[in-house]
Amino acid sequence: MVTSSQRRKYVKILVGLFVVACSALAHAEEEWRRPFVPDKDTIVLYHFDEGAGNQAKDAMGDQELTLHAFKRSLWGNRPGFGATARFDRNNDHLLIGPTNNDKLHLRTCKQEWTIEAWVRYTGTGGKDRPNSTAKGNGYTFANICGTDEEGASLADGYRHGWLFYLRTEKSNANATLSDGLLPGARFIGSHKGKDPNNDVGGAFWPGYRHGWIGDDWGRIRDTQWHHVAWQFRFRDQTGYMFVDGKMTRKVPLPAPGRAPTRIIENNAKRCDIPFQVGGFLRPTNIPGWKPGAFGMSMYNMEGEIDELRISKVMRFPVADTVAIIRQKLPDAGSGIPYKVQLGADAAVGKTRWKMMYPRSLPRGLVLRADGLLLGTPTELVRGRTMTVLVKDESGAADKHTFRLTVAPGRIVSDSLPPAFAGRPYCTDLKVEHMLGPRRWSVVSGALPRNVTLNPMTGRISGSPATVGVSRFSVEVTGSDGQKSRRSLVVRVLPDMLRVISADRQTVALYDWQGPSGRFIPERIKGGELTTLTYTNMGADRRYHWTGRSGRFPQETGHGEHGYVSLGYGGPSLDMKTCTKAWTVEAWVRRGGPYQAFNDIPLKKFDFGHICGTYDKSKRGVWELYLSEIDSPNGSMAPGVHFQSASHTWKDLCPWKRPKGIVGKLSDVGISDTEWHHVAWQYSYAEDVHQLFLDGKLIWEMKTPDGRQLVNDRAHDAQFSVFSRIGGRVKYGGDFNYLGAGNFFGQIGEIRISSIRRYRR
Repeated sequence: MVTSSQRRKYVKILVGLFVVACSALAHAEEEWRRPFVPDKDTIVLYHFDEGAGNQAKDAMGDQELTLHAFKRSLWGNRPGFGATARFDRNNDHLLIGPTNNDKLHLRTCKQEWTIEAWVRYTGTGGKDRPNSTAKGNGYTFANICGTDEEGASLADGYRHGWLFYLRTEKSNANATLSDGLLPGARFIGSHKGKDPNNDVGGAFWPGYRHGWIGDDWGRIRDTQWHHVAWQFRFRDQTGYMFVDGKMTRKVPLPAPGRAPTRIIENNAKRCDIPFQVGGFLRPTNIPGWKPGAFGMSMYNMEGEIDELRISKVMRFPVADTVAIIRQKLPDAGSGIPYKVQLGADAAVGKTRWKMMYPRSLPRGLVLRADGLLLGTPTELVRGRTMTVLVKDESGAADKHTFRLTVAPGRIVSDSLPPAFAGRPYCTDLKVEHMLGPRRWSVVSGALPRNVTLNPMTGRISGSPATVGVSRFSVEVTGSDGQKSRRSLVVRVLPDMLRVISADRQTVALYDWQGPSGRFIPERIKGGELTTLTYTNMGADRRYHWTGRSGRFPQETGHGEHGYVSLGYGGPSLDMKTCTKAWTVEAWVRRGGPYQAFNDIPLKKFDFGHICGTYDKSKRGVWELYLSEIDSPNGSMAPGVHFQSASHTWKDLCPWKRPKGIVGKLSDVGISDTEWHHVAWQYSYAEDVHQLFLDGKLIWEMKTPDGRQLVNDRAHDAQFSVFSRIGGRVKYGGDFNYLGAGNFFGQIGEIRISSIRRYRR
C-alpha cells in the first residue's frame, strides 16, 4: 500500500521531471533564435562576422575550414547578429571551402547530423532554368551550402556529396516568392563500384509530396530572416526539416513511391566538389559549353546567409512525448550472437522496455529492461513481428512493432568473375549468417585445372592453363553443423581478350583512362571530334574493375550520365574506313535485372545501348546492344542494328533471329553481373555477320533480309555510349532521361578494327 507521504514524493518527482523536460524543450526552442554558440557537438560554425575582406573563418578555430570568396565577398549587417554574408546571384561572390574535407563532408557525423543556417532570400523567384521550354520562367533554387552541385559544374572528379537549399515546390511553372520557398536536401553516398550500392543516398526534394507536416509546410514567402535546419539520423534513416524552430517535414528512407535508396554509410573516400556557400561554381573553357542551359546564376542565392553550423547531433526535438525510434532491425543468424540497442525520442528520465507478447521473440533472444535486444537465436523465422512497449519516468508510453528475421547460414556468391588462361586467378566465396570456423569443399563437378578451393577460407585461386567453362558445386559447413550449397561457373577466357589495346588494324579505341572523366579521348587519331563527353550534367563515374588496372564508367540506366562524341557523323566511328571487314568489340557488365536500382515502379533492364551512332531518332548508322527481349531463358545477348541510306538491318540478334544461333543455347546469353566480352564482326566479301560472347561464336547470319549490306548513310548523329540519345546532346539536351534503351552497368574498352579478329 502506498502511503500519503510516498504519494507526495512520487508527485514531486514527476513534477520535477516535467519541469526539467519543459525547461529542455524551452531551451531548444529558444537556442535557434540567437547566434550559435560553439559546443562539444559543433563540427563547423561560421558566424560570418568578419564584415570585410574575402574570407570567412570557422569559429571552432580550424584554419583548414576557412572560406574564400571566389572573386570578391559581399557583406551585410543584421541587428543583434552583426555582419552577414551577402549574395546577389553573381558567381563572383560565392564562398568556397576545401575539397574532400572530412568535417565538411559529414564524415565525422557518425550517427546523425544537423545542418542549420539563418537565411534571408531577397529575390522575386522564378529565375532558375530561364531557357526552360515549360510555360513560365522556371523556379527558384537557392543553394545554402554543401559539397554537391547538382551536376551543374560538370565535374572532372567524383560527386559523392550533399547539399542544403531553398526551392519552390513547383519546378515547371513561373514559381515566384509568393509560392513560397521550402528547405530541401540531398545526400549522394559512395558508389563503391558495385551497382546495388550505386547512388546510395536520399533526396528530400520539396517537389516530393511525402512527409510534409501542417498546411503550409513552413513556406517562406517574405524577404525576412528565417532559421532553416536539416537533421538526419542513420539509425532510423529519417530526415527532418525545420523552419523557424518548427518541424515541417519528416521523411523516413526509403521514401514512399521513390527509389528504395538509403543513406547507408558515409564512407566515400573522395568527393571532388568543394564545399560551397551561396551557390555553385560554374565551369569555364569547355568545348561546346552553352551557359544558357545552366546559366552562371542558376542555383545561386540572392540574399544573405548567417550563422551556418554543422553538428554531429540532432539539435531539435523530433517528438513531443516518448516515441520509439523506428529503426530497421538487422537480420540475425541462427546460432550467432546478436545485439541491438533500441532507443526512444523525447524520453523523460530513464526508460523501461518490455515485450507486449513475450512469446513472439525468437528462441534464444531476450529484451532487457534497458532496451537491449540480445542473445543467440536458435529458431529460424522470417519477418516475425514483435511488439515492444516503452515507458519513461513521466508515465508516458509508446509501442512499436518491429520485424525480425533469423536466417540460416548461406553462400551469397552467385557468380564468379572470369579467369584468363595462363594468368593468376583469385576470388573469395562469401557467406552470411554462417558461424565460423567454416569448412569448404567441391561436392560435384570440377574446378579448372591448376585452380583450387582453400577448404578453410573459401578462396578459389590458381593459374588456369586452358580456355573453357568449368561447372561445379561447392558446400560450406559452419562450426555448428549448418550447411549451404551453391552451383557455380568459372569461365576461363583467352588471354588476348583481357585488355583491349591498339594495333595497326585498330581504327578507334576508347580505353577510358586518363585524369579527366569529363573528356575521354579516342586513342588512335584523337582530336576534338571523336572525344567523348557527358550527355548531361555529371561527374566522373569511372570505378575500378577488380583484377584489372584502370577505371571504367558505370551508369544507372537512367540515361542521364552517358557519353557522346563532341563531333557529328565521324566516318571512322561508322566503319566507313573499314573497306573489307570490321570488328566492333567491348567489355560490358550488366548491373542487374532492373534498371536504376529498383526505382518505383520497377523497370526491367531488358535492352541496353552499349555504343554506336544509331539513336532514338534513328539517325546514324549502327548500334551494338544487349537485349533480353524474346529470350527463352531470361539472359541478355548481344545484338546489332545497322542502317544504310535505303534499308535498316534491324534486330541482328540471337533472340530475334534464332536461326543464326551457333552451339548451345546456354552459351548465348549473359545471366550474371560479371564482366563479359562482346564482339560483332562483318565481312564484305562474305556478307556475313557474326556475334561473339567471351571469344566464342554464338550467332552467325549471311545476307540478312536478302540484302547486301551498304554503308552509305550520311548523317549528323553523335557517337554515344550507354545512352540511346534522342538528338543533339552535349551537357544537356535530348539525352533520353528515363527513356528506353539505356545501358545499366559498366562498360569497359571499346575498339573498332578494320579486320575480323575472331574465328569460330
